[in-house]
Amino acid sequence: MLDERLECIAALARPCALAADIGTDHGLLGTALLRRNICERVIFADISEKALNHARETVRHHRLETRAFFAKADGLEALRIVDAPCGCAVIAGMGGKTIASILCRGADCLAPDTVLVLSAHTEHAAARAAVEAIGYRITGEELCRSAGRFYIVWRAEPGADTPWTEAELLCGKLLWRQMTPLKREYLAHRLWYLQTKLEGLRRKPGEPDAVEALRQTSLALEYLKALQEQ
Repeated sequence: MLDERLECIAALARPCALAADIGTDHGLLGTALLRRNICERVIFADISEKALNHARETVRHHRLETRAFFAKADGLEALRIVDAPCGCAVIAGMGGKTIASILCRGADCLAPDTVLVLSAHTEHAAARAAVEAIGYRITGEELCRSAGRFYIVWRAEPGADTPWTEAELLCGKLLWRQMTPLKREYLAHRLWYLQTKLEGLRRKPGEPDAVEALRQTSLALEYLKALQEQ
């Protein structure tokens, strides 16, 4: 059984002949994609041999070995182990800067129609900006809560989009088009967090890193306050 975060990711996955779970860990997501016949075959990829062994055990437990590939690889390089186009690549469970690095280093491994499903624990702006940098556009932003934490999951597809503003990269854009009780709760949480962060940064005047962080935090806070007022 998947938790709420992995269920949200699975819901955005594109049905296809071959998918990839980059940073697969225990292989729960990839196994679910196979069991639900969302994907015919899945590449389970991780830089950790220990994680791959856990994924192998999960796949073996469900008797899905004939539909699985395993790759100890760095990011999207894992897609090269199968001589077939990848219809959907999932990159989740890591920081936004790590996801951005994976996308920018491995964009040439993607097929012309590969769909991306992404979820960053931190540094959302870096992940969103990388999507744009590799010639993709975000077509879906979904919010979920799992084990008391909020998570955002993106679906991205090939093709140019109107460039997002810096505030939209920091805070999201499609996410806010339709409000729900969960999104209102998340919005209130973000406003509290950013206000607290802003007050802390103001106590560090003149520090180079703090100056830029203060600017970005103020920008994000203003953007989200405007959303709350709508």
